[in-house]
Amino acid sequence: MEHQLLGYEHEMYRLDHAEHIAGRLDRVAPRILRTRQNLMTRPPKQIRPYLRRAGFEYVAYMVEFEHDWSLASALIERWRPESHTFHLPCGEMTITLQDVAYQLGLRIDGDPVSGCIDGWEQHYQGWTIEVLCEQILGVVPSPEDRQSQTKWTVKLTWFHNTVCGEVEQDAKEDRLMRYTRGYIMSLIGGILFSDASDSQVHIRWLPLLEDLDACGRLSWSSAVLAWLYRQMCQATEHGQRNLGGCVSLMLSWAYHRIPLVRPDGFDARRFSLVISILCPL
Repeated sequence: MEHQLLGYEHEMYRLDHAEHIAGRLDRVAPRILRTRQNLMTRPPKQIRPYLRRAGFEYVAYMVEFEHDWSLASALIERWRPESHTFHLPCGEMTITLQDVAYQLGLRIDGDPVSGCIDGWEQHYQGWTIEVLCEQILGVVPSPEDRQSQTKWTVKLTWFHNTVCGEVEQDAKEDRLMRYTRGYIMSLIGGILFSDASDSQVHIRWLPLLEDLDACGRLSWSSAVLAWLYRQMCQATEHGQRNLGGCVSLMLSWAYHRIPLVRPDGFDARRFSLVISILCPL
């Protein structure tokens, strides 16, 4: 394996230089996963080095993962909020931090993912939200592009149409950096931290993307798993019809951990790391 191109060979979750599962999706038929809004595409080659710096290189492959909602519903029926485990006939199982790292390639160790919703001027040297957007993205969402005129929950279509439009072959670094931040915001709102609507993302994530190197040192795996647990617990409540969180992670975990639920043709995709865990020599 060409692990020298990945840039993660010294991280704590890289065992024996095995590839992350999402990293194999660029070399197999796109049978697994697609975002519900079906707006995102694979990132252009020009921004992949920037995605690698931010730690989101492998997550970008998950935009072509196709959601099996029948399986997702069946798993939620077996989810128990009091223990955060799936109760199956064979026993209890759950998604762990190790699974998140192996499935998505996100960092386990590092500083926690945190931010603020109010009081932006206090936390960001007197900058308003408009100034932050102009500085980091180069453009400010209009009130029509937000959930409401008073809230800063921005529609994912705005990032797709405005920030992540066609990128020029000779684009300069500033343009590629802004494209990368917009693309990551779409990943956050559409895949990693989606809510039940799956159509918007709060602007509070944006300051974390100002410095891509610092972004890559955050413990994104912990935040993704905590948010998925929360969304699965909410989905078990009576009357809930939608499921937020990283559904792609939950389904991909099920395909690898529960062989009986794998889709047709899945056995043709060999992920060496998962096979070594499930079938140790």
